[in-house]
Amino acid sequence: MRKRLNIWGFVLIIFTLSSCSLYEDVEFLGVQNYSFEQMEGSQIKASITFKINNPNVYSIKLKQSDFEIFLDNDKLGSARMLEDLKIIKKKEGEYTLNLALQESELKSSIIPLLKKAFSKKTITFRVKGRLKARVFGIIGKKFDINESEEVSIQELIKKFQTS
Repeated sequence: MRKRLNIWGFVLIIFTLSSCSLYEDVEFLGVQNYSFEQMEGSQIKASITFKINNPNVYSIKLKQSDFEIFLDNDKLGSARMLEDLKIIKKKEGEYTLNLALQESELKSSIIPLLKKAFSKKTITFRVKGRLKARVFGIIGKKFDINESEEVSIQELIKKFQTS
């Protein structure tokens, strides 16, 4: 009896991995909010709230991953997710991605940002990287992330100053 259960579990996993109709792409519907705050040591926590739609019949857990942060085409620095994030099944909602950035990388970008503030009103804030996801704790997949949002330079400078 136990062997039969193991075989059916294996067949279910193979069927899930091989069937294209069981997975629909998760939709990133844009950045809703962002903030910066000082952490212990020389790190700053960047919290980015995304609106995400998960049309699948199962929840997806986003595992800690590394990203690069850009302002326009200038690299602001590298960031690491602080904790895993669970995207609820069959739901459109807002999810906050908490990233740890090095303070020295952020502070060095303030002066170029101020220079751009004289000639532009907005700047493109972009998160780029490879996101690791898991379903049922065993089935894993990696996704390329390249999400951007136009933000007000004045607002971005204020958020940097409060950190």
